[in-house]
Amino acid sequence: MATEYTCITRKIEVHLHRHGDSEEDTQRLKDEYHIWDVINDNLYKAANRIVSHCFFNDAYEYRLKLHSPRFQEIEKLLRYSKRNKLTDEDIKQLKAERKELFSIFKKQRLEFLQGGSGKGSEQNSTYKVVSNEFGEIIPSHVLTCLNQNITSTYSAYSKEVEYGNRTIPNFKRGIPVPFPIKQQGTLQLKRREDGSIYIRFPLGLEWDLSFGRDRSNNREIVERVLNGQYDVGNSSIQETKNKKRFLLLIVKIPKQAVTLNPDRIVGVDLGINIPLYAALNDNEYGGMGIGSREQFLKMRMRMAAQKRELQRNLRHTTHGGHGRTQKLQALERLEGKERNWVHLQNHIFSKSIIEYAQRNDAGVIQMERLTGFGRDKHDEIDSDFKFILRYWSFFELQTMIEYKAKAAGIEVRYIDPYHTSQTCSFCGHYEKGQRISQSTFVCKNPDCEKGKGKKHSDGTYEGINADWNAARNIALSTKIVDRKKK
Repeated sequence: MATEYTCITRKIEVHLHRHGDSEEDTQRLKDEYHIWDVINDNLYKAANRIVSHCFFNDAYEYRLKLHSPRFQEIEKLLRYSKRNKLTDEDIKQLKAERKELFSIFKKQRLEFLQGGSGKGSEQNSTYKVVSNEFGEIIPSHVLTCLNQNITSTYSAYSKEVEYGNRTIPNFKRGIPVPFPIKQQGTLQLKRREDGSIYIRFPLGLEWDLSFGRDRSNNREIVERVLNGQYDVGNSSIQETKNKKRFLLLIVKIPKQAVTLNPDRIVGVDLGINIPLYAALNDNEYGGMGIGSREQFLKMRMRMAAQKRELQRNLRHTTHGGHGRTQKLQALERLEGKERNWVHLQNHIFSKSIIEYAQRNDAGVIQMERLTGFGRDKHDEIDSDFKFILRYWSFFELQTMIEYKAKAAGIEVRYIDPYHTSQTCSFCGHYEKGQRISQSTFVCKNPDCEKGKGKKHSDGTYEGINADWNAARNIALSTKIVDRKKK
């Protein structure tokens, strides 16, 4: 059985290696930086060329459908099947014929991309486009990795592009430069005699790894890669706006063999007052809330006040454009600080969910699909959500939970969020108004006692925690859906 891995990305600063102090060595370093600049300045153009041709390839198949009279006729018959009084057998035959036409169109598309040679794949066709244009200035190994990345990413989102839910990606200068970290089975991450570690990049460029204070323990991870404990995947080097270069090292860590209960499920409810609330499917009490609105708003309000003060001061000092970029750097740093803080909170919250599942021996985590989260019936962002959602990314939070769960051997599922907050998790009764506040839920089913909470002397009920009730509904749900599809 093949070893299962979980992949992590380590960000490590790199510098081109200086081979000596002579004039020739200095000139060599300048020439190597020039080679890097040429690659970095043209890579985004190659990426845009690849994604454009991916879209063109889809458009070609669409044109084949559009110009096929029989295909259009079948589509029209199926669209108005009731009006045309088609029987189930008629519909079945039409769908079978449409499927056969799909196969013909795909074959014609591939023949077109092969140019009549009968060889190659669709991915090869996009590679030929960029290699003809950029092959002399970008190494073939880099173009191959770039082509694989762009085509696979486009393939994953092509349906969303077709339905208008996503635009075609547009790449700008500074995108990561991908390269194979293994060539013919040989690792390009190496150690010199003096103990320093470097990456051998195409065209003979050698990037020295600089670990700095190493708060993320990157050196230990790289040492394990060199010792063969961890594997690696195709990585990349990215240049930032301030001309720093970073190695984005993809590390494959073998999964630990763990045995968790596949029938015990953690439901995770995402909310405003409490960012995350976790509950188990087989427990009628307990649960765990993670984070708070007060903590979040306190930090956000403090940063917002600093931003307003900085903007007020800059308003009178940035006229004329002279030195404007430098003066605005403080504002950019503050905005970056806010995003980084949110990113850190997502890491903390996602780690807490995984630890909760492990403590309770749960083999599955279930979450709601987030399509339309925080929006009203008119698809507008709800006023209560606007400030929270400005930088807060629930999608990023779910992604972090997903990959950390995978590393821990926990399965992640997504469920239909319909009425999870308005349904009683004890009796299954749904009725509008049962969630009487953001924090309180009272079941209106007269036969349900557990969903009402403690009874007061005046005959009213205290209610139960609304977030816990929603999380338990998520844990109990069997309406499994795809995360991406609507």
